[in-house]
Amino acid sequence: MKNSRLYSKRYFALLASILALTILAPLVEHGFWARMIVGSMMFVALWTGSVAVSTKGNVSVGWIILATLASFLWAVGFFAESLPINSVYLHYATYSVLLLFFANVGRLMLEDILQGEVNLNRICGGVCVFILIGLCFAMLHMIVAAGDPHAYRDNLETSNNFGDALSHEYRYPIFVYFSFCTLSTVGYGDIVPVTRLARSCSMMEAVTGQLYLAILVARLVGLHIAGTASKSQSVPEIVEVETAETDEKRKQLEAALTK
Repeated sequence: MKNSRLYSKRYFALLASILALTILAPLVEHGFWARMIVGSMMFVALWTGSVAVSTKGNVSVGWIILATLASFLWAVGFFAESLPINSVYLHYATYSVLLLFFANVGRLMLEDILQGEVNLNRICGGVCVFILIGLCFAMLHMIVAAGDPHAYRDNLETSNNFGDALSHEYRYPIFVYFSFCTLSTVGYGDIVPVTRLARSCSMMEAVTGQLYLAILVARLVGLHIAGTASKSQSVPEIVEVETAETDEKRKQLEAALTK
């Protein structure tokens, strides 16, 4: 019973972990221990994401492998510059695995949210999917920036080496910030996409954010109205059944008394 109750609130744990990863992680100064903290936040977010899409709390082996691989690549990425390998390919692999993980978690959660009864856990799941969309596009922007350091420009930076100067730990907070500004269509203009690929990704993100909010709200309202209507219709049916049973018992009692 306790495990079932905890599983029914699994989206709350995921929301807390990805909020920490989105809001708190970019605020941490990037020393050695800060890197460990951010890595731990990423591991917790990956693990809670695996639990959120599991079946009654039973996490599949595939999700465990994917989460472990993503955590390992993320941790190694902090030391990519000092390793005897091409850091660009390592960043490609890291961001691609994280993008694959978060996208699949969001897809499975969305399938669960858009069917069944509307409750607080599913509403919390809807918020989680929105944040996961922002994280997915942040990873996509980081992939673009890793391949082309001049794909984005910082209008507050006078030099032209914006992309070249960003290491793995500094690239994450900047592009998470840029991703959510684009997703919410705020558009402060301090960081702007320059190349065609970067602009296409930004455009897709802005459209996705608006369509998601419109479709999700409409769907949740529709499910809530349908659930309320079905409950209100079931009440008269129960009353009619109970009335018929009472009449039948009364007739049987009258028949027994007349005898």
